[in-house]
Amino acid sequence: SLEGLEAMTAIGQSIFLNSVPALKSVSGLRGVAGALPGSLSICNADQLASLDGLEGITAIGRDTKGHCIYLYAVSALESVSGLCNVAGALPGSLFIEHADQLASLDGLEGITAIGN
Repeated sequence: SLEGLEAMTAIGQSIFLNSVPALKSVSGLRGVAGALPGSLSICNADQLASLDGLEGITAIGRDTKGHCIYLYAVSALESVSGLCNVAGALPGSLFIEHADQLASLDGLEGITAIGN
């Protein structure tokens, strides 16, 4: 759980959640608002069903590998609609793999371009 982080309003670089198999929610990040200078990377989070709580993020930068949004081994993820306020061009890649329950990319409509 990321509960207890609700008072955080900004992230200086990236959100990187790796090998968190028991993580069920990112709602503890609901206070984060504005642009995320780095990337959003969530890996090996088998119980995470949605990205609800990230609605305050309006833009996403990239990491040193060129990824902006990197979702890997998130087998229970059903929705990316928590990213509904991300708008404009992503300066790097959008990577989603091993997201067996994800049937649509609804919520990413504000993204106008991917990569340079």
